[in-house]
Amino acid sequence: MRTVKMRISGGDTDAPSVIRVSFWSWIAAAVVGLIDAVLFFYFKNQLIDSTMRANPSLNIDQVRSGANSFVWLTLILAVLFGSLYVYFAYRMRAGERKARTRLLIAGVVHLVVSILFPVSLVVLIGVVLSLVGALAMYLPATAKTYFTNEV
Repeated sequence: MRTVKMRISGGDTDAPSVIRVSFWSWIAAAVVGLIDAVLFFYFKNQLIDSTMRANPSLNIDQVRSGANSFVWLTLILAVLFGSLYVYFAYRMRAGERKARTRLLIAGVVHLVVSILFPVSLVVLIGVVLSLVGALAMYLPATAKTYFTNEV
């Protein structure tokens, strides 16, 4: 069955359901990443306390400085990858093939960066959501057809 993209008001396209699932998976992954960064801010003092208990010979000022740097890095990365996910997901939903590829690349880079840092359950949820989004925009036949047809 051949799916034909049709322009609707505002320049959007009527994307197939699998593309809409992919879109919302990427949006949810962006939101989960931001929630993780906010939770990191909230639990920063507990991170410092547990680090000091695990190794009391460390300098408390260095631990605080490292924790602050780590929390800010987490927030910056969450905003960066979240904005990339949202921007490219909107473009992907509109049928742009390059946006689909760029979204996949952003997801892979985010996965690699996530592996380099301690992973929480919230991060794993975000990774699973982006994996669902990537699979939904590449594997089903309707997704392939959607991105091969010209608008």
